[in-house]
Amino acid sequence: MTGKFKPTFGRILTVWALAGFAAGVVWADTQNDAFTKQTGGSGSGCPGTYSGYAKMTNSAGAFWLTPPTNTSSGTLTDASGWGTNYVSVAYVQRKSDLVTWCGTNSVTFPATNATQYSLTVYVKNTPPPPTNGQSLNLQVAWH
Repeated sequence: MTGKFKPTFGRILTVWALAGFAAGVVWADTQNDAFTKQTGGSGSGCPGTYSGYAKMTNSAGAFWLTPPTNTSSGTLTDASGWGTNYVSVAYVQRKSDLVTWCGTNSVTFPATNATQYSLTVYVKNTPPPPTNGQSLNLQVAWH
């Protein structure tokens, strides 16, 4: 043997499997955030008219969240599960340039830890549900 590394099929398979696992790891956060009953918005734009909202916060209570290192996208989801009459819009705003993304119940957006994001869920239906102060289950997954 000349001292060079001779990869075996087993080693190659192990490295490949670990790399695939690492690439698929997702960091997620779930919060129960208080619904604030407040009518607002207008027209057919996003989020449009709404009857209230809930915002995710960081550990210091601020509304601008910084994704983890090596993040390339995020997904904000309203997982409150209030039933068929409940309609929400997931709304994300990037702090650096105020670009926004939104979608019914969930939205996926490009993200990096070089800037911060505001994550809000707007309730479209006339409450109840939910009632003022009741918790909405908001989830963000960073990919």
